Amino acid sequence: MFSRTPPEVREIVGSGERILSWAKVEPAGVAVATDAALYLPVPDTLRLPWERMAKATWTEEGSLLVEGRAEGASRDRAWMVRIEEPRSLPTVVYERVTSSVVVSERVPLEGDLGARIVARRVGDGLAWTVTFDPGIDPKDPDMQQRARTAMAELRATLGV
Repeated sequence: MFSRTPPEVREIVGSGERILSWAKVEPAGVAVATDAALYLPVPDTLRLPWERMAKATWTEEGSLLVEGRAEGASRDRAWMVRIEEPRSLPTVVYERVTSSVVVSERVPLEGDLGARIVARRVGDGLAWTVTFDPGIDPKDPDMQQRARTAMAELRATLGV
């Protein structure tokens, strides 16, 4: 049985985005998955585009844990929301995060420490991100150069 999306859910979403699923969040609020992003009430509305999400996990206790990088952030963060009635939201989030990844490769940079290089679909192109392991300073120019070199080698190998 199909039901209409409530107006208060539609108000959360940016214009031009299509709502795929939504669910009520405890104690109050709504999580909304669109064709472009996931909206979370944490505590203000956070819009996290699919290409910026590193991981999403659904727990047995009914919580959705999302890891990713918000606009302007230098490191990934984690957000957790407790879903009252999940409906199709966990499935949609999983599918969107998984289908956006084109390449995900961990590269060594110094000893056992390295970085994860990920390419994700964004529109008609790819967005590349580098996430350094804990213990590596992401502002270190030497590590940044090593990561750029590793990314260039990966892109050349893949032909992208």
